[in-house]
Amino acid sequence: MYEIKKMTIKDYKEIIHLWENTDGVGLSGNDESEQSIKHFLKKNPNTCFIAKYKKREIIGTIMAGNDGRRGHIYHLTVKPEHRKNGIGRKLLEKVEKGLQKEGIRKILLVVFKENSIGNIFWEEAGYTTREDLNYRNKQIME
Repeated sequence: MYEIKKMTIKDYKEIIHLWENTDGVGLSGNDESEQSIKHFLKKNPNTCFIAKYKKREIIGTIMAGNDGRRGHIYHLTVKPEHRKNGIGRKLLEKVEKGLQKEGIRKILLVVFKENSIGNIFWEEAGYTTREDLNYRNKQIME
């Protein structure tokens, strides 16, 4: 019924539609362009996955990569009507195993504070909130 597969650039139109229509997913323009995702997938071929329903419709995604020291997770999404079936957990397990195979021992991610569903999921999955850090960013290209 559900299957987990590696994400490819051929999935782009369907995954961007899913991200744009999922509450709690923050998109930042060029970071989610087709070219940017293609580049990310080329660098991270073993840590980005989709979940398909009946081998047709993409109903979940997870993207992860690493910098050689830490893993970073982006865009874990599951369509609301398919939640509570363990799909998010299965996607996360694939990423964690993929990062472990690459020698990564710690994973980082960012969740919007107001994303209560996401924060509950991550807490239940064993991901803790760091109170000793400030998350900062700076845009260096348009």
